[in-house]
Amino acid sequence: MPGRLRVTVATVANSKGWWPVDANELAARLTAVEDRLAIIELEALYASSFDSRDGAAWATLFTTDGIYQARGATPAAGNVVHGRAALARFCADAPFDGIHLMHLPHITVDGDTATSRVHLEFVAAFRADGSPTLRMVGFYDVSYVRSASRWLIARRVTTTMFRQDNVAHHYPSTSGLVDG
Repeated sequence: MPGRLRVTVATVANSKGWWPVDANELAARLTAVEDRLAIIELEALYASSFDSRDGAAWATLFTTDGIYQARGATPAAGNVVHGRAALARFCADAPFDGIHLMHLPHITVDGDTATSRVHLEFVAAFRADGSPTLRMVGFYDVSYVRSASRWLIARRVTTTMFRQDNVAHHYPSTSGLVDG
């Protein structure tokens, strides 16, 4: 199981030869790397499943009582979505198509819990002609818990630092010189 190694003897090589390493220290360091990589992968799945509107997959990235919350200039500021069923609907029913452009998270791991801040940009377009497009820059504050088999999101709070709305129109199929 990732994150749970038992090493009794270890040596590490560098350009000057081999030297002994405390096995417990080596195991702890490897676990820390595995934890961070698992959380980075979780963040990648968060973005791709939301962007593809796969509500069922997106919701499984949260604990059963997981929370998504928006604050600040984010639409529906103070909006709180609680529990996997509500999270799945929130994702699947979003009235826009968009893409998350996420930075690497700054992760702090403490045993079976962790926190991070993830900076992001989100670009989206609403589906109807003449509807606004959206560009949002902000960050997520996220708390995670380790389940029996993987890391999960316990709570995610979106903070908007910058938001820009524009109106999008379709590209006409006829010339503007043609009457009618």
